Amino acid sequence: MELRKLGIKRYKGYTQRAEVQLAPLTILVGPNNSGKTALAQAIQLLAGGLTPSGPDASEPLPLESGGIRHGETFEDLVTGRSVHGQLRMSATLVDDTGETSLSATIRNVMTPNRPSARQIAEWRLASGGNEIVALRRGFDDRADYRISVSGSAPQPQQLDWRGLLPLQPGNLADWAEARVHALRNWAPGVRHLQCPRSLLASPFITPENSPTVLGPNGQQAPLALAADHELRESVRKWYRDAFGETIDVAAQGIYSELVAGSPARDTNVRLVQSGRGLSQVLPVVVMALTAAAAGPGVDVIEHPEAELHPAAHAEVAELLLANLPGPIRPMVVETHSEMMLLRARRWVAEGRLPAGNVLVYWIHAEPGSGSVPRKIAIDERGEMDSWPAGVFIEDYEEILAIRRAARTRG
Repeated sequence: MELRKLGIKRYKGYTQRAEVQLAPLTILVGPNNSGKTALAQAIQLLAGGLTPSGPDASEPLPLESGGIRHGETFEDLVTGRSVHGQLRMSATLVDDTGETSLSATIRNVMTPNRPSARQIAEWRLASGGNEIVALRRGFDDRADYRISVSGSAPQPQQLDWRGLLPLQPGNLADWAEARVHALRNWAPGVRHLQCPRSLLASPFITPENSPTVLGPNGQQAPLALAADHELRESVRKWYRDAFGETIDVAAQGIYSELVAGSPARDTNVRLVQSGRGLSQVLPVVVMALTAAAAGPGVDVIEHPEAELHPAAHAEVAELLLANLPGPIRPMVVETHSEMMLLRARRWVAEGRLPAGNVLVYWIHAEPGSGSVPRKIAIDERGEMDSWPAGVFIEDYEEILAIRRAARTRG
């Protein structure tokens, strides 16, 4: 399956309904505290709701999924942190059978002398012209739902849930079983890199197989390198080209550690003891180089340029652009780097990337509406169809200020 759209409402700073369309590369930009990270992490939140496990299996939206901690309580997920609040999530995915749409409204229910509980108040699943609508009747634990299938008269029915999906979808409609199964299979393919990142401590036990999941902090990236010779050589080449540095795996019996070296040093040092930028970017490099083999899903990267000199931002942008798997595995990048956006536009203008393969969302806050994503498309010349005034013009304004100061003093 391919994730094409994600919708949220009353989720964290998003007071009003917001929907984002995903391209093979989707870039999120905007001021600090505007809602970029919340939007980026909503994809993992959705995936966790599709495949809950352990003690959170009964929660529609587990507070931790894929290693990402979305909040300490459900109220942290709801706009205004209302204890009686509710939020809504929706997604549209596509596979060879067509389009599948899922939406759910999750509410927090407070009952005297009992712990609070999360309930799915409304649930919809649509595919191939068919639709199931489930509306909960009441707040009691065993309250039933009014179920309508493809416009039929609503019928009362009990539903048991595993996360956002019914335990027995075939009891609702024959076609629902396959769609729910496809959604559950897609969700584990979501990978998310937070920022800042932290690698597994060295030395570590050398694994037999390279992990496909790197962890939210990229901590498993060293294991991936140690177990995959081809990946290790690709990563080494990128570091040489980008920084003039060498990255290698030093084996010590069953243990290994990552080391870095350069022509300016006579000896290697542990990677974590070198410049922070070298270790911060390693999970980004590994994620990009393993994306094509990872299969369906989504790769989300918070600030791939973190801790890097601005001159290296272009190298990271080139890496990401050169390794986009396409619609089957969209890449979502949250960034403050102007170079990320400029290099994507350049690729489009040079014909190396179709214009429709890049979307930019400017995330900003509006009074009364909270966080709002504004979609900005890029045409075949690399030009954006719109752009907010005053964004990424700091360098230009500084140059003007320097010139004004020079004329005044002269």
